[in-house]
Amino acid sequence: MSTTLGQTRSDASYKQPSELPLSWIGQNPDNPREALRDLEPLTTSIREIGLVNAITVASVEAYIQERPARSSEIAADARYIVVDGHRRLEAARRAGLTHVRVSVDDALVSTDRSLLEAAFVANVHRDDMNPLEQAYALKKLVEFYGSQNKAAKRLGIAQSTISSKLSVLELGPELQADLLAGRRKVVHVRNLSRLSPQQQKQRADARAAATESRAAERHHAAGAPNPLSAIPRQRTMLTMPWADGVACAEIAISRMRPAERARMLRRLWQEAEKEARAARLVAPRRA
Repeated sequence: MSTTLGQTRSDASYKQPSELPLSWIGQNPDNPREALRDLEPLTTSIREIGLVNAITVASVEAYIQERPARSSEIAADARYIVVDGHRRLEAARRAGLTHVRVSVDDALVSTDRSLLEAAFVANVHRDDMNPLEQAYALKKLVEFYGSQNKAAKRLGIAQSTISSKLSVLELGPELQADLLAGRRKVVHVRNLSRLSPQQQKQRADARAAATESRAAERHHAAGAPNPLSAIPRQRTMLTMPWADGVACAEIAISRMRPAERARMLRRLWQEAEKEARAARLVAPRRA
């Protein structure tokens, strides 16, 4: 090990250790994750073959230098905090390791912005970071950058993507709980923030029904036997969101056969053409 237990924090930081005792490493107060889930497979892997990828840490000294008021949020015996590798650190503890390989980079905690960027980039593309955690992390970054456009340029993603991800924070409590529990898909609940909680649920139900119908059509078109066809299905009553014309249309379209859908679209096109012609005839009279 490149450092000894007798060294000071500044000495250890300066020499950039490649291995540290687990007892020296504490959790990062700015970690965007709310919980560390499903650690058993990773724990088993580390127990059998060790820690393959080093954990990125920064010295407590560097963190506190920029944030003296937050010193109480760090474990008393910690000399470093995790920037990238919270799950690996906890899994290593559970696997019984006493030391872990690390990469020290104090620059990552030099400002709040750099720390949030590092924590977000380290976690956002991983499957185990849920949509709400990701949205909260993005929200902090947008606040630091001052706008979604600036954050989008800095992170290299589209502004519309940021807006879409942030929209889950405006969902009703029921939909948020369903999303976290896996009962809802993100694609069905995004961009519903302008609706009331009841309308959000209705629109999410309509989107889910449309997705299920399209999947069934593709399956049928492929000529593959449906393994569930022999299982009796209990029909559920779908409450139509009559106050939301778009949601009603989505549900109706999703339940039509292709030929029926084509006839309806032709009819709508004809009606639209009639309205357009009528508008053109009325316009000269008004002029």
